[in-house]
Amino acid sequence: MQISSVYDSSPERWKLKLSGLLEFLKQNGEQRLTLRGCRVLARLTPEQLGLPGVSLLVATVRGQNGRQLAGVSFVSGYGKEACLVAVHPLYRNRRTGTALLSAQLQRLGRLECQVACDNAASLRMCFNSGLAAVDLLTGKTGKPTLLLRSIPQEGKADILMQGGDPLWQNRS
Repeated sequence: MQISSVYDSSPERWKLKLSGLLEFLKQNGEQRLTLRGCRVLARLTPEQLGLPGVSLLVATVRGQNGRQLAGVSFVSGYGKEACLVAVHPLYRNRRTGTALLSAQLQRLGRLECQVACDNAASLRMCFNSGLAAVDLLTGKTGKPTLLLRSIPQEGKADILMQGGDPLWQNRS
C-alpha cells in the first residue's frame, strides 16, 4: 500500500479527480461521513491544499490494471472543519484507515475528529492512530459522540484534568 498526497493540477483534472474521490467516499463511507465534511471537500480548490491544517491523502494498492484506490482521507482546519476517512471494503481490517489517519497526523502535527460512540471500527482506527478521547458530545444526529484529539508528544506522560492538575496528584 502506498499513501500519497493529492496536489493541485489543472482545473479540468482537479474537477475530475475531486469528483472521483467524492464518489469513492460516498460508496465506501458506510453513510457515516458527515455531510458538512463532504461539502467542505466538494468546495475544495487546489489553492486550499496549501493552507495550514488542510490535507488530502489517498491510499493506493497495486492491482492488475495499475494502482487502485484503497482509501481516502481529507482533513480541513486540523479536523475541526472536516475529518473524513473511507476505506474500500476489500482493504478494511488491514490498518489502511489507521495508516491514512497516522499519515495525516504526521503531516499536520495535530488533529481532532468526532466519532459516534457506536462506530467501533472508526474509534479503533482513531485510537490506533494516536488520538485520545477528550470529551463526550451529542452529535448532529443526537448520538453520543467522542471528541478525539492528538496528544502532543511531550504531554503524553502528563495527562491533565480540566483544571490543570495532573490526574495522579492527591486532591485531599
